[in-house]
Amino acid sequence: MKIVHKAGLAAATLLFITTGLLSVTQVSQVRDALHKQVSAGIAESSGALARQIENWLNAKLKLMGLVAQVIDSRYSPENTQRIIDSPMLKDEFILIFGALQRDGKPLTNTPSWRPDASWDGRTRPWYAVAKGADKAVLTEPYIDSATGETLISAVTRLHDGATFAGVLGGDIRLKSVADAINTLDFNGAGHAFLLSRNGTIISHPDSQYNGKPYSSLFDGQHPALDSQLQTVRTGDHDSLVSFTPLTYLEGMDWLIGVVLDQRIVMAEADSLTWRAVLATLLGVLVSLVVLGLLLGRLLKPLELLHRSFHEVNQGDGDLTRRLPDGGNDEVALVSREFNGFLGNLQNLIHQVMSTSNQVRESTHLTSAEATRTDERLQRQLQELDQLATAMQEMASTAEDVARNAQAAAQAAVIADEEAHGGEDVVRRSTAAIRQLASEMDDTGHAINDLSRLSDNIESILAVITSIAEQTNLLALNAAIEAARAGETGRGFAVVADEVRTLASRTQQSTQEIRQMIDQLQAGVRHAESRMQHNRDSAGKTAEEAGAANDRLVRIRQAITRINDMNTQIATAAEQQSATSEEINRNTTTIRDISHEVAAGTQVQVRQCAVMVEQVGQQHHLLGRFNL
Repeated sequence: MKIVHKAGLAAATLLFITTGLLSVTQVSQVRDALHKQVSAGIAESSGALARQIENWLNAKLKLMGLVAQVIDSRYSPENTQRIIDSPMLKDEFILIFGALQRDGKPLTNTPSWRPDASWDGRTRPWYAVAKGADKAVLTEPYIDSATGETLISAVTRLHDGATFAGVLGGDIRLKSVADAINTLDFNGAGHAFLLSRNGTIISHPDSQYNGKPYSSLFDGQHPALDSQLQTVRTGDHDSLVSFTPLTYLEGMDWLIGVVLDQRIVMAEADSLTWRAVLATLLGVLVSLVVLGLLLGRLLKPLELLHRSFHEVNQGDGDLTRRLPDGGNDEVALVSREFNGFLGNLQNLIHQVMSTSNQVRESTHLTSAEATRTDERLQRQLQELDQLATAMQEMASTAEDVARNAQAAAQAAVIADEEAHGGEDVVRRSTAAIRQLASEMDDTGHAINDLSRLSDNIESILAVITSIAEQTNLLALNAAIEAARAGETGRGFAVVADEVRTLASRTQQSTQEIRQMIDQLQAGVRHAESRMQHNRDSAGKTAEEAGAANDRLVRIRQAITRINDMNTQIATAAEQQSATSEEINRNTTTIRDISHEVAAGTQVQVRQCAVMVEQVGQQHHLLGRFNL
């Protein structure tokens, strides 16, 4: 890009930035002023409307309070009905209603409104509101079930002297309030609406929003209920929103909300913005044209200098040529300096050509030495590769030895555990055999005692046999004597015969018992012989189990020594493996470094070749200069 174009572009950019900043500042000031003007207009219009609504509703409250005072001054149901039937109340309120405390029956000035007999005004919400207030108050807005209109009631207490007598109220159409609010259209830029502090819309130009939360107007958003002008996104455009409280409305906390279309309000500022943009662009274009013409005339000498440089450059490296340097303008000064530069360059090129010859010779020598170095490094790499392979094999062998030693150590540990288990089994077996031998001794003693008891029983049986024989002899003698006695001894003879029979049976039973005892004694002697044999066998078994336990202890000791030696072997193998791995890593590192050095050497060889070629080209190029 030429200097003329650069200078023009720089000037145009500077002008664009300057005029743009001025335009932005102006537009911003206009928008701020317009924003303040709109805010002030909203505050003024909303404030006037608020005062109007406050005065209108407060007048209704004062009228209802005045009616209550008149009724209270001369209270009676008849006087009450007469007063509420007055034409003035019918003009001010669409319906006068109420209820007395004594029976809850309705009070009204409209014959068409006659609730059924079950109607009790004391249960109505407005009754509780008026009863709890010390003066006339407004109820919350509600929709009339008959007409669908939005109504509000002014209610007050009635007194019979100091006694609470009932409640009187009057319905008020909010249509007048809605009409007054709808007059605020802000020149077609927006609308106003009435809402309570809790966000419920009381009156809106679009009646479908009446009774709904105000967030339904703003796509679910809840702008702050204050007088500050806020920007809220509604639908496809931004709206300006503000809320003015009805400060002096007695008993109610209501606000007037204003919603303006920002596009309409700020239309003048937007138009000013576009005009500023167009003016800025037009000014920049005009400036570019003017600056181009001026710079073309001012920089004409540079064109002449350019042609002179071109003629020098077309001289095929002739450093003896010079530019014309007559005159005292800036172009002549540049020409003289350029001629001085050519003289210095001529001397410098001469010196460079001399140095280039020396560099070319040195480059040839360096290239040859780099080639020899690369060959030696290739042989070194081969030796390092063999060494690395051998180290890897040695490291693998050391790892196998370590693994086998570790496996042997683990097997020794398992064998030691099994031997230990066998030792415990043998120890328990020895104890059990010894316990069995002890019990067999006790059994042998019991059998000996049984043998002695059998001998004692044999002696007792001998005595019984002797007694039975004597008894038999005595019975025989008695029978003989009874026979001698004749009839007198017949009874004695029968007894003697029975005694002889019993004695005979006793002898027979004693003989059977002696045979059983003989068999028992034979069995006892046989059992005693077998118990003695088993006791001897148990003693020998206990001795052999003790010997086996001793051998298991020696086996465990041998296994422990084997395990210790395996552990030492594994440790030594691991150390050898770690050392081999370290040597292998060092060898690999040396090999990698050697590869890098070899690669670097090859790069140097290629670079030397390139340098030789470049030095030749440089010599060729320097040879083109005419010195």
